[in-house]
Amino acid sequence: MTVYSIWPTFVCLALLMLLTYLPGFDRAGFKSTAVRVNAIDGVRGFLALGVAIHHSVIYYQFIRSGVWQAPPSRFYTLIGQVSVACFFMITGYLFWAKIVRSKGRLDFAELMKGRFFRLAPVYCLAVSLAVAIIFWKSGGVLKIPLSQYLLQIIQNMAIGIFPFTGMNDEPSSATILAGVTWTLQYEWQFYFALPALAIFARQARTHLPFAIVTLLTALALALMSGSSTLVLYVFFACGMVSASLEASGYLLKLPKFVLSVLCAGCLIAIILLYGSAYRPEVAVLLGLAFYFLISGADLFGFLIAKPCIRLGEISYAVYMMQGLVLYALFAAQPFRDFAMTSDVNFWIAILGVLVSLVLWALAVHLFVERPGVELGRGEHEGHHNPASATV
Repeated sequence: MTVYSIWPTFVCLALLMLLTYLPGFDRAGFKSTAVRVNAIDGVRGFLALGVAIHHSVIYYQFIRSGVWQAPPSRFYTLIGQVSVACFFMITGYLFWAKIVRSKGRLDFAELMKGRFFRLAPVYCLAVSLAVAIIFWKSGGVLKIPLSQYLLQIIQNMAIGIFPFTGMNDEPSSATILAGVTWTLQYEWQFYFALPALAIFARQARTHLPFAIVTLLTALALALMSGSSTLVLYVFFACGMVSASLEASGYLLKLPKFVLSVLCAGCLIAIILLYGSAYRPEVAVLLGLAFYFLISGADLFGFLIAKPCIRLGEISYAVYMMQGLVLYALFAAQPFRDFAMTSDVNFWIAILGVLVSLVLWALAVHLFVERPGVELGRGEHEGHHNPASATV
């Protein structure tokens, strides 16, 4: 067994599923009358945990060398990147489906209000804790002008619209949140584009061709430029195409078992053939896997099991809090010394990190995230779907 062995990941996930039977997890979730796809609810928890495991493995080399970079393991690189890609697909699917159902009549102000109250409470809590830690690491002393420091705080508190910036000249400030906030920039770009996109959903015959053209255009630009950044937009477009295919009645009418085999086959092919998820051909395979998921694949019933649904409900808190939990535990000298003694010890430490993260995320979900969503709904409870693709 080494740090980069694959099987410990599945042991950790199985134990975390058992953890969801503890009291309190049955209270997780939101009241919503919006259309839900249980397999998507189930997959979101594992996507967030996939990113957390990815960053936990990165910590192994980060502690040794101080360098934060993708791990020298195809599986542990992909487990993070594929999870992010799937989050973007879920965003594209959920919001394009909502626009298609409303025939392009988008209440943009209401959408932005819903997004603010869905994302801001947990985000601001995580960033506030990060700012406090960074200031404490600086010895409570400002190393830069106060005006510059305040601008850094404002930028970092902007709910991910702007990139998280290092603070107070502290070199480790970017890693305290494990860098997870970068994905929110792309989520916000998609939200801001929705009013323009909605124009093409006002006629039943136009939304599917538009989604397909958007996907093909994004793919072509990504292929011609070789830019991994442009591939990120392909993921959103894949979600849009799946939503339009569903609305047009073009889902596959195959047994769930067959759909699950097809979905799993796409994922296995990616792991065996590619070292990065941010490639056009990987985006196509992931898009197919997502289409199979929407058509009814549930990975042999796994994704609709109660533990998976419960983990999915707290996935945004898991995603946002992972860096803080990693930092807090590995900052403790006894914990770090134990983890670095052997590869087995490191995986025991990772399990401790993941258990702590899930329990902390549950508390944040119940006492910060859900009250924030309920506050944002006001008298309009159930009119917008709180299930965020950004976890």
